[in-house]
Amino acid sequence: MNASVKFRLLLPALLIFLFWNNSAIAAIYYVATTGSNLFGDGTSNDPWKTIGYGIDKMKSGDTLIVKAGIYRGKENFINSRLSTLPSGGPGNYTTIKAESPFTAIISNSAPLNYYDNLLLIEVDYIHIDGFVFNMINQKEPEYNAEVLGNYNKITQSLFRREGDVNEFGGWVSILGDYNLVEDSAGVGAARYGFYTGGPGSSASQNIFRRIVARVDYSNSLQPKSAFAVYGNNDGTNVRDVLCQNCIAIDGNRGPSGSEETYGGFYFPKNAANVTVQGSIVLNNEAAHAGYFAKELHGENIRLEHSIAWGVYGTSYIAGVRANGAGGPYFGIDHMTIGANPVAYYNKDSSTQRVMTNTLFYNNATTSTSDYGWTRNSHNAFFPATQATGSNAVTTNINLKYILRAESNSALVGAASDGGNIGADVTKQYGVSGTLWGEAGYNQRTSANLWPWKHEDKIKEWFALPNVPPTGNIPAINNTVRGFTVANDQFGKQMTLTRYIWQYLGNEIPAGIYSSTSVAAPTGHAVALVP
Repeated sequence: MNASVKFRLLLPALLIFLFWNNSAIAAIYYVATTGSNLFGDGTSNDPWKTIGYGIDKMKSGDTLIVKAGIYRGKENFINSRLSTLPSGGPGNYTTIKAESPFTAIISNSAPLNYYDNLLLIEVDYIHIDGFVFNMINQKEPEYNAEVLGNYNKITQSLFRREGDVNEFGGWVSILGDYNLVEDSAGVGAARYGFYTGGPGSSASQNIFRRIVARVDYSNSLQPKSAFAVYGNNDGTNVRDVLCQNCIAIDGNRGPSGSEETYGGFYFPKNAANVTVQGSIVLNNEAAHAGYFAKELHGENIRLEHSIAWGVYGTSYIAGVRANGAGGPYFGIDHMTIGANPVAYYNKDSSTQRVMTNTLFYNNATTSTSDYGWTRNSHNAFFPATQATGSNAVTTNINLKYILRAESNSALVGAASDGGNIGADVTKQYGVSGTLWGEAGYNQRTSANLWPWKHEDKIKEWFALPNVPPTGNIPAINNTVRGFTVANDQFGKQMTLTRYIWQYLGNEIPAGIYSSTSVAAPTGHAVALVP
């Protein structure tokens, strides 16, 4: 047997050995507020003291575990300009995680510069998990977190901002490719909450999945929204974006001097292939829409199985709005649009404009501007006088919950695809942890969406006092509102799950909190010191 044949036979075993060996030598380190950078060795029993010191000790594929506590100052930021953050690799992420989700709090303690983000990732294959990034009284940097690298994951994290912000400032900015933000939340002051794209950006294949956002106040005179896919000023370089099970809830309308709060979701420029799945805009104050899905030349914008309910702020605000010239496709399918001044505003001129299988319920009017739809069918309307299109359902709608159709409703089985008319927001979209293109990344799964993951921690942080500085709008911010109040109308502890399910006044179905794996919250006491 010659040498080349022997090598080919040995190659698979060699690759397995190299992969195993690389995984075997990956280290796990620890940081704690009680640790020591001078005398610690980075073990669980003898941790280091600051996060930055721990990052500088990491190699590709290592894991840094941060124990519970408040970590203040730049020496604790997860910032690739302040520490040497090593890229991981496919299947071998460099990981920085809280020992328990939402128990490690990173905050500033002194004035910050433009690139002093609490979280800044300029490299690839980094996984950040379980942190609270709490920025207080800083206009710079623009965002709590900024991701410039590729194939990165931010999971089970919360972003809170207090005080004046930069006029472009917000919580999370994604400017690289193939990144994921999942099971996270944002609250407080912001221009944009969760954002991707930009005037010269080419960010693509990014996913926002299972995120709760509440914009409380702002001093920015720029356009504002909880979720923003900005696009690009010159072309459709920002493309392939998914917003899955994202919730813009109880948001306040900011300043309206030169630019407004455009909506819960806002896609202003030339983004392409943007899909919203299983998402909710609920009780959001804005100037234009719940979903301002297209302002200029967006292409292939799709909203499906999503809800726009109770948006308010102007007499012409719509559940869904689309402007703009051209493009091959704009469509809404299996939406639930209810209790808005206007159901939809359609001033779009895409080649295909599709409105199907959507429930319009108790809106003041159907539309104030309508260029028409190339397909308008199998929608349901209450009241019946607002009906348009073909195969409309106008009787026996029987809506009990905004999240789904009930078995005794004429909505059941009446959609063009044989399903139910309206949104069904009861299951998770996207297999957890998947990036764009991976198996199941854009599919509706069998996993229950409710009860909402980490809703108790989200409630605690959203309820913390956050007083707007002078000049911010609104001037008063009552953080104990909506799902952060103590109890619901049935005398049980209010949760995000109960708030949304019970929005029409009907008690939550018994099965939501009675599974073998999840029990209903009964009350808890956790001391939070931001």
